[in-house]
Amino acid sequence: MRVTIDGACLLPPRAGIARYLEGLLSGLRNIRPDDVEVEIVRPEIRRATVRWVLWDLQWASPAFELLHLPFYYPPPLARCPVVCAIHDVLVLEHPEWFPRPWADVTAGLIRVGARRAEAIVTASQHVAEKIEVLCRVPRSRIEVMAYGVDRSVFNPPSPEHIRTAKAHFGLVDPYVVQMGSFERRRGLDLTMEAVAALRTEMPDLGLVLIGEARDRVESLENPPPWVRLLGRVDDAFLPPLFAGAAAVIAPSKDEGFDLPLLEALACGGVVVASDIAVHREHFEPAVELFESGRADSLAEGIRRALDVARGQSLRRRAIEHAQEFSWSTVASRHIDLWRSIQG
Repeated sequence: MRVTIDGACLLPPRAGIARYLEGLLSGLRNIRPDDVEVEIVRPEIRRATVRWVLWDLQWASPAFELLHLPFYYPPPLARCPVVCAIHDVLVLEHPEWFPRPWADVTAGLIRVGARRAEAIVTASQHVAEKIEVLCRVPRSRIEVMAYGVDRSVFNPPSPEHIRTAKAHFGLVDPYVVQMGSFERRRGLDLTMEAVAALRTEMPDLGLVLIGEARDRVESLENPPPWVRLLGRVDDAFLPPLFAGAAAVIAPSKDEGFDLPLLEALACGGVVVASDIAVHREHFEPAVELFESGRADSLAEGIRRALDVARGQSLRRRAIEHAQEFSWSTVASRHIDLWRSIQG
């Protein structure tokens, strides 16, 4: 069986979709299936996704036995069987969170592509139910598989590693950290409000933000001195930054899975997360949940996580829980799906 995978997302600048594909490819390398040949196709330089998928992959599709798309939609007229990963349906449910007309075009392509694909991969039952309703796709064609974590990178760091990373970035305890691009749905406004409230009783508490702006965040145009903006950080620094934080904040208003949260758990991070459906579905046993959209609830969640005994318990459960998520398992599930399509 020969499977062609769209690798355009692996070109810089990489985003969350690349994490999924990198994980899938690492899982395939680990299990080394004898009867599966994987071919990666991608443009020589970064180009618009719509043009790449609807033009280049459309014209190349007759040469493929099976095409796997990691980015939301396939060529609508592909002349080969296609499998598509739809990680979330946020652009269908909340188009106001995204720039127009990109949101309208993408929403239309997702709906058409979902009905065209032989199978759809997604990471949660919650998103699968949304795809079934919003895209009018039979549930039997949607495969749910929780994503994995790269344990060669994301594992509990040594105390020395934590001290070195803090010194490298000039961080002083205590601090909380939020990881991910700055977008309206990420709940950064809640984090800023909650930490500001907590600083009335813990004036040394700092906030560390890892990621790049994809949307305007007014509170960061002139940030207070207790906020540190680290921008994009090399993966090697993430485990000590997660483990060294008093808490890792995951306040998104909605997600398809939340890989950064899982990566923080694998490093032994104390995670305070919004009680959205996918967080409850995958991570509830190992995180401190707060009521989504409420800064006072987030502040109380951070306060509970800062308790020494509670924090130690969460760290132990985080590491144990992260062991349940494997990219090798994800890769095996993909292979079974591809085989079922090829017959």
